Amino acid sequence: MEYKFTNAPVDLDALPDHQQLVYTPTLKARLYKALLVIGLFYIVLIVGVLLLRTVSDVKYLIPALFIGVTFVFMLMAGYQFLLQKQIGYALREHDIAFRRGVIFEKITLIPFNRIQHISTSAGVLDKAFKIANLNIFTAGGSGSDINIPGLNPDMAARLKDKVAQHLTEADV
Repeated sequence: MEYKFTNAPVDLDALPDHQQLVYTPTLKARLYKALLVIGLFYIVLIVGVLLLRTVSDVKYLIPALFIGVTFVFMLMAGYQFLLQKQIGYALREHDIAFRRGVIFEKITLIPFNRIQHISTSAGVLDKAFKIANLNIFTAGGSGSDINIPGLNPDMAARLKDKVAQHLTEADV
């Protein structure tokens, strides 16, 4: 039996446009959690700057450090506000998409037939803010290929079940 190799060109106009996807945003609780972490880290650094005041006699060192640390943390908080508007996910018939990024937007599309494992996770702060993360793994990676933060725990479980259902259908 002879196998005949074919490699026909693909009509690029017929390809689906991922830019037309409507992304579901994550919960605002993700933003609040990120701001809390930034705020706690800011407090620790300010306490360190104040303790430095007791051992340093450089005239403008402490005010300069205070202003610098405050400026950096304001930038970090502003970034989180902008990021909250950009993070989103979309579930389609054959794949799942995840969008993130402020300066550089990154969109990851993973077909269901490439997914090896899917899990949900929630740390201590996630539980306090009543949010969960959905982690999607494909073959060949050491970590998750998509980590969707800030989901309602029920929605994370439903998404996990839906993707798992697609995985079992693909095996049949």
